[in-house]
Amino acid sequence: MHLARPAGSVSQVIPVTAAALIEPTLAELADVAGVFDQYRQEYGCAVLSGQTLAWLSHHIGGGQLSVFTCRIGQELTGVATAVSLPASLTLTTFWQLRDLYVVPGARRRGVGRALVGAVRQAADAAGAIRLSVQTEPDNEAALQLYRATGFAAVEDLCVLSLPLQAGA
Repeated sequence: MHLARPAGSVSQVIPVTAAALIEPTLAELADVAGVFDQYRQEYGCAVLSGQTLAWLSHHIGGGQLSVFTCRIGQELTGVATAVSLPASLTLTTFWQLRDLYVVPGARRRGVGRALVGAVRQAADAAGAIRLSVQTEPDNEAALQLYRATGFAAVEDLCVLSLPLQAGA
């Protein structure tokens, strides 16, 4: 269990808990969608009512996406998403941490570390051979978190992307 002190507090310690959402309810998904919309807005994405909830429902319901939440006390303070992918050379799987977002008021309180830990634990329990993550090279806060939790740069790998019509 991780512990966080509320801003301006010296004496009270509030538990920070992160966990996978297993068969989430519509209410739980709606809460996640609200935080996910904040994340998307930070990247300049337009937010349309119901769109994120529908997207999450589709991808979680189809087994394509796992969602993890973090709370400080009862307050939802962060979300992460991950996917399991085939590792064809070893005939196993690996996991990729796709998104991680901590609400501004909860940053530097252990939320990101707790989310990474929950994803890592789930990937390990599922038998994945590794957990990968990618982020922008100027996202210093994310890079610091990922390095502090054991991730290392892969120097001999080049990531390429091909935009497709659907992404236009």
